[in-house]
Amino acid sequence: MKKIRFPCFVFTIIFSLAACTTVEVRTTDFKPAERIDLDTPDQFLLDVGLQIFTPNLEDIPSDEVIFTNVRESEAVWVSQQLKETLEYSNAWGVVRVIPDDEVVLDINVKGRVIQSDGETLTVAIEAIDSTGKTWLEKEYTHVTSLYSYHPSLKEQEPFQGLYSEISDDLLKVLLNTDLKHREDVRTMTTIRFAKSFSPDAFSEYIEESPDGQYSVKRLPALNDPQYQRIENIKLRDQLFVDVLQDYYVGFTNSMEPPYREWRAQSFRETQLIKEFEGAAKSRRIAGWVSILSGVAGLYDNSNASRIAGGVGIYAGAELIRSSFQKRDEAALHIQTLNEVSKAIENELEPSVIQLQDRTITLTGTVRDQYDEWREILKQMYLIETGGSLAASDSKASQ
Repeated sequence: MKKIRFPCFVFTIIFSLAACTTVEVRTTDFKPAERIDLDTPDQFLLDVGLQIFTPNLEDIPSDEVIFTNVRESEAVWVSQQLKETLEYSNAWGVVRVIPDDEVVLDINVKGRVIQSDGETLTVAIEAIDSTGKTWLEKEYTHVTSLYSYHPSLKEQEPFQGLYSEISDDLLKVLLNTDLKHREDVRTMTTIRFAKSFSPDAFSEYIEESPDGQYSVKRLPALNDPQYQRIENIKLRDQLFVDVLQDYYVGFTNSMEPPYREWRAQSFRETQLIKEFEGAAKSRRIAGWVSILSGVAGLYDNSNASRIAGGVGIYAGAELIRSSFQKRDEAALHIQTLNEVSKAIENELEPSVIQLQDRTITLTGTVRDQYDEWREILKQMYLIETGGSLAASDSKASQ
């Protein structure tokens, strides 16, 4: 009797594909940053500037589920969360979110969002002090679970563990930095700020090496009138940057409800998309294997094998058809994410600043407003020193 070559492995593949399930793992990492209690004199407390994180849109793979307006908004969110974490550590002077590196502070932290889909957050961090010394250059990744978005945990930040890790790493560098260098950083910050307003008057006080390191050649006299004017300008500049902090806080507060929902839904949709796309690919492969096995069975002399071959062809066709259906379902989930992302808007109200002799209204984006404010400060400084804006611009272009 001739053996029947029945393609039973085909049905094994079919049934295994139908058995896919998703299990929710309840893991959380809300670990707070390390907090210290040091009685540090003011001259050794370093101020930190957190530049708004770069959304990194240009490096996003074309097949990744990503939305421009969400990334741009969450760049503010991530910056604000890290700011609050650094403040909690109690290790720094003033921590500010800043629009760009035009704001001169003791420690300048730059960040780039590499991946953010509700499940995984990956950022690249670079921290450099005003002397050019690199404090931190590292990539951080944190993976959370769907349970992190449970309504009972709405007061918790799902990726707090990532912010705490960054804060702890900066704290380690701080504690290993001697007081002399901290004082040098504070001094360099003031002189570099002064140089940005009056290069001719303050360039002689600092020296920059080819590798971007700054050193103090000599200090200006504390009673130098130009130096005192710069100190006043610096205070006004910091006051406006403090005004921006209110905007960043208000913006993150307003985006918190839709953003939290977006991340929770993004988590679910990303998981489903992976599942559907993976299942679709598996179904297509299994489908063609089933069809080819079925065709082979049709040419067998056994009636049972020919019947099994026909069943295999039918089952294979069904698998291929369902694979395209799964792909369509994935597209629907992508569309859902796009609709949710539209709930996040980034608008800035005009800023009104009251000076002694006038009221100034700044409009545009945060960066536009700060650029406009810097120009106003430059004009004020030139008027106080008897210079002219045209002369200053001419020298700056040389």
